[in-house]
Amino acid sequence: MVHALEEIRRLLRPGGSLIDIHPVQEAPLTEVYQRGRVLFAEPRVAYDYDEDIHQAEQALTQCVRRRLFDREHSREFDFLTYGSSVPELRDFLEQANAFHESSIDDAEATREAVFYDRVEGIMKAAGKGAKVAIHERVRIARLKPTG
Repeated sequence: MVHALEEIRRLLRPGGSLIDIHPVQEAPLTEVYQRGRVLFAEPRVAYDYDEDIHQAEQALTQCVRRRLFDREHSREFDFLTYGSSVPELRDFLEQANAFHESSIDDAEATREAVFYDRVEGIMKAAGKGAKVAIHERVRIARLKPTG
């Protein structure tokens, strides 16, 4: 990843910036909302800490230490992916992660199914207008090439 950042630095126009956006290294929450209130919030089941996130953090840190880039600005924000139902959200996540190499074993798949059944039960009990969401913390940073 450091090599990719070196190449980006080389390709940037004079005065250009690199905008980096990626999740922070913590498990996303599954939440149920209704009328702006959080009815339920728990870490996602079968969350596998993504090694790519760790490598991206290390590569950025190394490039800043080597003075290839200066971190001009960095901030974290909440990123929510909503679904009107659990199946809709799970279908979206399956499509979004279609090329991800990680797979879960049968025991994890069972725990995940039980968890999402529970979430669906909470939504049904809440009634009309309940929504489910995946809530992630995301970091955005603006980096300028040095010198």
